[in-house]
Amino acid sequence: MNRRKFLLGSSVALSTALAGCASDGTEEVEGGTRDENGGENGSGNGDTESSESADVEILDSELVIEPGSWSTDVYVEATVENSGEVPSGDIELQADWYDEDGNYLDNDNARLTSLKDGETWLARIYFLGTDAEDVDDYELEGEFDEDDYEPTEGLSLADSNMEVQADELTVEGEVENNTGEEQSYVEVVATIYDDDGNVLGDQWTNVTDLRDGETWAFDFDYSSRDVRDRAQDAADHEILVKDSAW
Repeated sequence: MNRRKFLLGSSVALSTALAGCASDGTEEVEGGTRDENGGENGSGNGDTESSESADVEILDSELVIEPGSWSTDVYVEATVENSGEVPSGDIELQADWYDEDGNYLDNDNARLTSLKDGETWLARIYFLGTDAEDVDDYELEGEFDEDDYEPTEGLSLADSNMEVQADELTVEGEVENNTGEEQSYVEVVATIYDDDGNVLGDQWTNVTDLRDGETWAFDFDYSSRDVRDRAQDAADHEILVKDSAW
């Protein structure tokens, strides 16, 4: 997979995507590089090639502090968009936490398996350490796999259903193995959407040694915190079936 750093940001400032840095007087262009004299190269053989790609960036972000009766919740809320032509692969965000004197405290992460082209992820990165009241500022960065996961032919979703009751969200369904061979590992990822089609987060579960011709009935009896805390906003879901944890 082609993995690259793509985002930088802090406080409520806007940030832009990083397309990568080229050296020796070159800059990146679609399909290859351009030298300082304006010539283009693709694939190392002088030919120009173009290909569709994901283009992921943070549109905005802010620090949220919610004092509670027993503890204080601190998290960064970030709007992440894929304005490219194809879905992205795995996205990971990291928030570095600082106190009011600018001293580094810790860091935490949020992850999404894939973001489709044209989709927006309303990401949350929670502070998971102690002494949440010390957090005063943050810096945000991230990276993503440019290549989306390619599904395995014959390994398919037969059915799925999402239900929201009170503050609990459940997803269940069935996966069929008609690949002609046993699958040593099968994973399903449920992406959760709000009424506006924004991604709230995802959750996953897996099974091992699924024989050819068998059906696996899966269900999620847990959810990630970014989904769990916004269960009432959940309106739809989509299932991705994978034969690898990566």
